[in-house]
Amino acid sequence: MAILIGFQSVVFATFTKIFAISEGLLPEDSRLTRMFRYITLEVGLIVGILLILAGAGAWVLGLEYWRIREFGRATIRKKTLRIVIPGLVCFTLGFQVVLSSFFLSVLGMSRR
Repeated sequence: MAILIGFQSVVFATFTKIFAISEGLLPEDSRLTRMFRYITLEVGLIVGILLILAGAGAWVLGLEYWRIREFGRATIRKKTLRIVIPGLVCFTLGFQVVLSSFFLSVLGMSRR
């Protein structure tokens, strides 16, 4: 939960700063300009999709672990939680990265 909340906080602060710069409320930030040379929509999509695939893979691994036990009683075990919880975090974070990348690219568009 802390990872997701922390990511959302950083993304919100970045969105706010970019909007304020584009509206002329803040001066240009050279650090952001340098950062966006490397962090593009494509990079965000690739990272997000990799996180989604990693999360889905962990879910499949957790399901396989349960299948090996013949889909018996779903007791909470440390091994199962160590597989499923990071998978859930990766999957959710991946979607947030993808959607944030799209929104950042929209914020970076110039207006007519």
